Amino acid sequence: MFPIVRSHPAYQAFVQAQLRRHYAPGALQFVAPDWALVAKFWRTDLSDTARLLHETFSLRGPRPWDPADLLRSYLLMLEVGEPSITRWVQQLQRCPLYAVLSGFEYGHTPGVGTFYGF
Repeated sequence: MFPIVRSHPAYQAFVQAQLRRHYAPGALQFVAPDWALVAKFWRTDLSDTARLLHETFSLRGPRPWDPADLLRSYLLMLEVGEPSITRWVQQLQRCPLYAVLSGFEYGHTPGVGTFYGF
């Protein structure tokens, strides 16, 4: 089944709303390198990823994750220097910033098998 795909402006609106939710005054705080990550991923438009990978999706089965979110998460994994997908999935579960910048809701992130299958 083909995934639900978000436009880049929709991704930016999602990130903005989620950062306000998780990093409101008195909650979690950013450090300087976090702002560089936010700026980089804010500008990076990966919305055509699904179109490029359209033929690789099966017509059957559960609805997959948005491929742009998975690719974005891989890029973020490389950016922060995490070499292990297993440890990256754990980071997504622990760090709201990484989950949100990837395009996932914190607390609802893909598992290890999803990344290996991608």
